[in-house]
Amino acid sequence: MKKIILSILSISLFTFSSWAEEEKSYLKTKDEISMNVKKYFDSSSDDDPSKFAENFYAEDVEVFINDLVIKGKKNYIERLNKIHKKLIKDMKFEQLHIHTNYFSKEALAHDGKTFGEIRPEEQTVWTNAWATLTGIGRVTEKKISFKIHMDFRTSKGKVVEMLAYYDPTQMNEEIKALERSK
Repeated sequence: MKKIILSILSISLFTFSSWAEEEKSYLKTKDEISMNVKKYFDSSSDDDPSKFAENFYAEDVEVFINDLVIKGKKNYIERLNKIHKKLIKDMKFEQLHIHTNYFSKEALAHDGKTFGEIRPEEQTVWTNAWATLTGIGRVTEKKISFKIHMDFRTSKGKVVEMLAYYDPTQMNEEIKALERSK
């Protein structure tokens, strides 16, 4: 009987210690980072969204939009201003969902490495957002509406990496119309 109790106790301790070593990543929706990303989307309805973007992005931010790469806050804000001032008016993000992932250092990242191996000096934090972008083309006056997914990696309170995925067809039509109007 004593051996059975010791065996059960040993198995319980082993199981508990295994759980304690498991990766523990967290997903939050009402945290400070998620709320700041929401403010970013809300600022897109402003006449000058670059004001908020100035403090939102790090100087050396890397932005990946589909297969386009933009390096640096200055370059990305130029693109943001072009979209708002020359391509799309009355822009809104509807049915917006945002959540932030706080990854454990033990969480698997890529190429068989953990986030702790990739960024040993800080926790990896990614915020994910899904929405429908709506607006009106400034040149064509056509209604614009498409699904968009964006990810923001934050470090020291600033976005250092952003990914955006969407079908660019409607935006490309507006760009062509703008070029023809010159």
